Amino acid sequence: MVTKLHLDALRSDIASVQAMLARSRGRDPMGEMSLRARLQGLEAQLSAFEQERGTKANVALVFDGNPVRGSSAIDANFAGQALQDYQDLITRQMASVSNVDLGVRGQIPMPIKQQSRMNITALVHGSFGFMLEENDDGQQALLETPTRAAVRLVTNLLKGAAAADERWFEDQLPEIDVRLFASLRNFISTLHKAGSTLKLSEKERDLRLTPEDVERAYERTSQVEVEEVENSIVGELLGIVPIARRFEFRTSNGEIISGRVAGSLSADYLERLEREELIGGKGWRALIRTKTVSRPDGRHSSISHILVDLFPT
Repeated sequence: MVTKLHLDALRSDIASVQAMLARSRGRDPMGEMSLRARLQGLEAQLSAFEQERGTKANVALVFDGNPVRGSSAIDANFAGQALQDYQDLITRQMASVSNVDLGVRGQIPMPIKQQSRMNITALVHGSFGFMLEENDDGQQALLETPTRAAVRLVTNLLKGAAAADERWFEDQLPEIDVRLFASLRNFISTLHKAGSTLKLSEKERDLRLTPEDVERAYERTSQVEVEEVENSIVGELLGIVPIARRFEFRTSNGEIISGRVAGSLSADYLERLEREELIGGKGWRALIRTKTVSRPDGRHSSISHILVDLFPT
């Protein structure tokens, strides 16, 4: 399993050999033959890696800054905490897109924990880092695994949290799972507290978090509170959009609540509600999860709702 870090290193080696070959041309025939053979080997390796169709998760986390001693050592407490925080991010990202509703304080199911487990398979030098790969079950996946998708989405979260333009992150806050946000905040806090930077490398892309990026991400995540509460509410279901997974509900006191439908309510169930005309005019007890995103100064506060379950009354 290779990352962009490996591909870039190979490309750098190829460029170096090409430069040496240009300098030795016509001066050292034996040395030139050796360099040509080495170049062919590197180019063949790069071509094979570029054509490799990876479907399982692999990512390199390379740290620098205060916890790192050159390319030979890293503070053990920091490394252990940072890797655990990153693992929690992957697990909670997978849980947040699963069709299992966890409730406000529910436990993540063991199958998700097992499927999301990452292993350290190598050390990465040039600073100090770790190569993480998805737990190998011995089977070749034809499509992208949920763990690989989680790695990609977590990279997006980290990139958005640290970006100079805060709009993407602000747009994501009302939708982000509360547990996932807590893990994101913990990981960034671990980097910030230790004075560490991060280079994260997947196969197709790198993400670099400079000291300024880490500081920016820390300020954003530490100054936001995300809270969820669940309430059982009696009223009338006004509308369901199964494909978009949206709902609209009128409470018994006339308040209109709208938002997303939880993954635990299947598309078949939502379509049956619509098909059998069970929407409108009928009483329901709805389990609705309300998420509040707030800041001490009240800036950009928001409230969103998720329909978790329905019971006829």
